Amino acid sequence: MGQLQDYLASLDARARSGLIIGVVVLALATALALWWLLRPGYQLLFTDLAAVDAAEISASLKEWKVPHRFVRDGTAIEVPDDIVYDTRMRLLSAGVPSGGHVGFELFDDADFGATEFAQRVNFQRALQGEIERSIVSLPGVRSARVHLTIRRPGMFLGGQETSKASVALALEPGTVLDARQVDGIRNLVAAAVDGLSPSAVVVLGPDGSVLAAPDDEGNGSTARLGRKAEYEQRLEERIRGLLQGVFDFAELRVTVSAELNFDEVREVREDPVPMGDQGHGVLVRRNVSRPVGDAGGSTQEQVEYAHGTRRAEISRAPGRVERLSIAVLVPPGLAPQDSERLHKLVAAAVGLDPGRGDTLEIGALELAGGEPSADAETLALPEVALPPAPSLPVVEEGAPSLAWMQLLFAAAALLLGVGLGWWLHPRPRRLSPQEMEAVTGKLRDWLAEGA
Repeated sequence: MGQLQDYLASLDARARSGLIIGVVVLALATALALWWLLRPGYQLLFTDLAAVDAAEISASLKEWKVPHRFVRDGTAIEVPDDIVYDTRMRLLSAGVPSGGHVGFELFDDADFGATEFAQRVNFQRALQGEIERSIVSLPGVRSARVHLTIRRPGMFLGGQETSKASVALALEPGTVLDARQVDGIRNLVAAAVDGLSPSAVVVLGPDGSVLAAPDDEGNGSTARLGRKAEYEQRLEERIRGLLQGVFDFAELRVTVSAELNFDEVREVREDPVPMGDQGHGVLVRRNVSRPVGDAGGSTQEQVEYAHGTRRAEISRAPGRVERLSIAVLVPPGLAPQDSERLHKLVAAAVGLDPGRGDTLEIGALELAGGEPSADAETLALPEVALPPAPSLPVVEEGAPSLAWMQLLFAAAALLLGVGLGWWLHPRPRRLSPQEMEAVTGKLRDWLAEGA
């Protein structure tokens, strides 16, 4: 302690101030590094959030006194990594985020003073919210709005009163719904509402296009084109798989064009049914007229029979195949017997019927220098785009641990403090000539005494 006091006393004011500043900076840097190392890390709780969902989650976390912060321009929320899973499960069990949809939780707190009209409106709001949640859970659907017009049965309403519904969809980028998916959404809505048929559900796409019109029972223009493309694609895949498996073609082109009849025909037929032993019918009345007395004349007889009637109602479902046109291009050099066999296989695979005008053409690909010609292109319709893999945007794992970054920061702070202390450390003071002569004299006296 005495040596330290002597050392400090030997320093001038400037050197003493520099030493104190260096020690303080080094202590602050060490404290900051320790705080950075020991502070809790944050991990993503939810990501890809809409503004309404982020506000709902933030309100719940504030109510529960859970520290959190917004990242990624407010589309993601982070919480301390030691409570991320507990907080996520707690939010999900509480129904947060609800996506802005209000469901049947509206009736959790019963209001006995509500009027019948208010109860009916709340029921419609809850039903719309539940349907919206079901639609949003489908892959590729980002958000949905549902509007219902629910019929009210009563003695003053006509018997033709029906429910109606409209659905507006917002899809994920690159997602396209085919006819079957649109039909599935319409049937989902119709099954949840009393008196609602799928044909009364209107479905709108993200750009406002009509995916399903009110009179579209799967036979509208959009649905017809979708069913036609799916049928042609299915036949093309069937032909391609069959021929590549049998002939092992390296290059194969298949084009199918189908003409489908979407007219819904209902035919009623009535035929008389013969009855009785002789097929004349069942005897109903018989009247015989004879002349009176011995007067001459002819006898008249009237007989009435009853015949049976057979009634048959035949409904032909829309989508019948009217005609098929198939073109197949195979590599050149196919033997005649193989060509005939290929023709029979394709005809059997697709159910070719020459009686209705079906045609099948088989040709060889043109070659240029031993390679397939680039001009030999198939005329097949473009394949129906499939929706991308399901992607749930509510849960995403957090960023990797920041331990290495924290250690590097602590090391940099320590080096900075050491360097600053070294730079501010007082340098040895040069002695004046008189002081040097005095020190030299003392050394001579000390050496003389030792001798």
